[in-house]
Amino acid sequence: MIDSKEKLNKCLEIEKNLYQEIGYKGKLHALLSGCEIGKIYTYIETLRRDEYYTNKNSRSFIDKLKKAYYHRKHNKMGVLLGMSIPVNTFGEGLLVYHSQGIIVHKNSRIGKYCKLHGLNCIGNSGSEGGLPKLGDHVDIGVGAAIIGDITLASHTKVAANSVVCKSFRKEYQVLAGVPAKIIKFWKE
Repeated sequence: MIDSKEKLNKCLEIEKNLYQEIGYKGKLHALLSGCEIGKIYTYIETLRRDEYYTNKNSRSFIDKLKKAYYHRKHNKMGVLLGMSIPVNTFGEGLLVYHSQGIIVHKNSRIGKYCKLHGLNCIGNSGSEGGLPKLGDHVDIGVGAAIIGDITLASHTKVAANSVVCKSFRKEYQVLAGVPAKIIKFWKE
């Protein structure tokens, strides 16, 4: 949870470096070129600032104004990019490769360094039951969905178009299929 300026700056630095590795060249380049990676990074930066002002325990008028500004900007950018990622759902190091069709339930909990490749759904199974809890370094392929009261271990890869609807608690696994099952284990 980002509740201090130090945590916010650390998270923004980590994520800026991740996006630079995949092509982010700065705000001016993103503005002039309209590059998707730049727009996604701006959305993630706005998400993190929204988190900070949502979690910050301050009653000052300026902080309330900033909270309203970043919350609105976060929502507007999400609509434009086709992404709905609520505050306090992801740990630091969130990397989104492609926007469009990314929906995350506000009560899902995902660890650090998660990768989303686009067209992903992380949420409940249609009932008011529990929600997914994902470990660190989870890589979710294009079109993959993770639904229900489940737990995924750290270092899990979910293949494209897979539907994960039960828990997998071993690390370094690759899940694929509908419903997903373990197809192999890996280790870097």
